[in-house]
Amino acid sequence: AKGIAAVSMAATGGAVLMTLTGGLAAPFVVSGLAAVVGTSSTAFLATTAGLWTIAATFGAVGGGLAGYKVSKLVGSIDEFEFVKVKEEPSVAVTIMVDGLRKKDNKENSWELMSYSNEQYVLKYESKHLFKFTTAVSDLLKDVAVSLAADELVRYTIFSALAASLAWPVTLMALTDVIDNPWSICMRRSKAVGIHLSTVLMKRVHGERPVTLVGYGLGARVIFYCLLNMVTKHDPEEYSGIVENAVMCGAPVTSQPLVWRKLCNAVSGKVINGYSANDWVLSFLYKMTRVTSAVAGIRAIDVSDRKIVNVNLSSIISGHADYMTKMGDVLNLFGMDQ
Repeated sequence: AKGIAAVSMAATGGAVLMTLTGGLAAPFVVSGLAAVVGTSSTAFLATTAGLWTIAATFGAVGGGLAGYKVSKLVGSIDEFEFVKVKEEPSVAVTIMVDGLRKKDNKENSWELMSYSNEQYVLKYESKHLFKFTTAVSDLLKDVAVSLAADELVRYTIFSALAASLAWPVTLMALTDVIDNPWSICMRRSKAVGIHLSTVLMKRVHGERPVTLVGYGLGARVIFYCLLNMVTKHDPEEYSGIVENAVMCGAPVTSQPLVWRKLCNAVSGKVINGYSANDWVLSFLYKMTRVTSAVAGIRAIDVSDRKIVNVNLSSIISGHADYMTKMGDVLNLFGMDQ
């Protein structure tokens, strides 16, 4: 028992390093244990079995996230499940959240990423996400057909759209294509985020730090997960759970006070990835007459060491790009090693 406690103390010191290197720093962390548990024990810990031993110390062994699935409806949520993408011995966990979903999507948009040794995709409300994704695709096709070529070129440049007091009549006439799927997904992604906060605070994943990565509606899930923690719960309930939070193309408010508040649930960085080219997100907000500025298309105007704004306009030319270019986005952040 004394030895395990010593290992736990040493591993705690290396947890952040392993989180940021995706486990690549494991040999260096383990080598540091020699002074605590002796060289013979260190030799064992340097093996895969040894790394599993360290992971087990943090509650990594067992059903964990991979075994978590809602067995009955939770409020308005029909689907909530963690799908394992990668599982190797690790003292850190990454949870990825999609914002768009094709019918044949099998979490393959995240498979090649290697931010951490243990990665999951949160599978939620697939039926509604698929309908929304289809609606976005249909909207893009209808816009191309409905607008004259010169008008399309002019209005698909975000700066022109942002400067316009009124959108093209031909474009506003297409709101029926996407209005209902968008409204449903906005409500449900918020509910999913609140439930995610509950799951994390139960520490189903053990005592390991978690990094949350999401785009579009998936970023909205993360936003409300963090916000629910800090507004509905005491700090001791959520402290130390979320290490970093990455939200790209997020359909949420950009109000600085709100972002400062949710930072209290994160010990590391809160990244707001935005693209000035995301006219679909801007259109959706104007369509629903939401008055607050949206984070996914602009920087958060705040001076806070935790909040990092990253302009993704050179990578993301439209909202649908997030579905296929998150690898490039995370590479820009230095997260896709």
